[in-house]
Amino acid sequence: MSELTTNLLSIVILLSGMGVVLLVMFVMLKHRDRTVRLPIDREQLTRIPALGLQNQIQDLQFDVLSALLMAVMAVCFPFAYFGLKAFLTIGSIHWLLVAFILVGLIYSGYRTWKTMSQLAKVRLGHTAELATASELIGLQALGYQVFHDVQADGFNIDHLVVGQNGVFAIETKGRHKRTKDKKNGGKDYQLFFKDNRLTFPSWTETKPLEQATRQGKWVGEWLTKSVGLPINPLPVLVFPGWFVTSQSKPPFPIMNHKQLVKAIPTLRSQAFTHEQVNAIVYQVAQKCLNDNV
Repeated sequence: MSELTTNLLSIVILLSGMGVVLLVMFVMLKHRDRTVRLPIDREQLTRIPALGLQNQIQDLQFDVLSALLMAVMAVCFPFAYFGLKAFLTIGSIHWLLVAFILVGLIYSGYRTWKTMSQLAKVRLGHTAELATASELIGLQALGYQVFHDVQADGFNIDHLVVGQNGVFAIETKGRHKRTKDKKNGGKDYQLFFKDNRLTFPSWTETKPLEQATRQGKWVGEWLTKSVGLPINPLPVLVFPGWFVTSQSKPPFPIMNHKQLVKAIPTLRSQAFTHEQVNAIVYQVAQKCLNDNV
């Protein structure tokens, strides 16, 4: 084996791990861009407090991790390169070493695929909740108290709105719009409720309905016990970026995030006095503060 071949092969082997991870990321990102898209444009959302700083923090954290990776490579790469080159020069590499490398590459590729899949779901959910939160700012101007990410027993309430016309437990769901639905001539943005099912262009769901019901029940039981007043929250299911219609009467409001500011004041789930609203708000605020300690 020539000197040049040995050098190139050593570098290829050393960079193979990084190459596998980057290849899986590239393939998955291309597949995502080709098959689905976010239901809303993140750049058009109403700015919420500290969003710009949050983005800066994420960028800086990525920069720190990149610097750490570069530091590790700067120290380890030369030693690994000359060690591997020596193995290749004498033409003797133990099969256990080869097996370890192959297993490591396969596992790295698998973990990258799993992480990228989870990242896509989290990014979708994050975008959807930001869209809902940005719209709920309009309710605060109308005198409503709005809380986000209220921690419950092993789950969270995305948004909790309290006003004199009731308590509203808002569950936000993000769903990608699929490119194939648009290519087939369908309305890839349309969602309708019928016969206790959520019908999307090419699939149906029931779990969001069940989840919103359970969470509304939990909020009612918790607030009733905490405030000492019978409270029956109204669940609200929100799908940002989707045009929502109903072909049969839904058990509770199901809507697009843009409808929230107009819809919530018209709902009459329960009438509260100003003092009762303050008591409910106090209990929710205390829970949010205690959960953050």
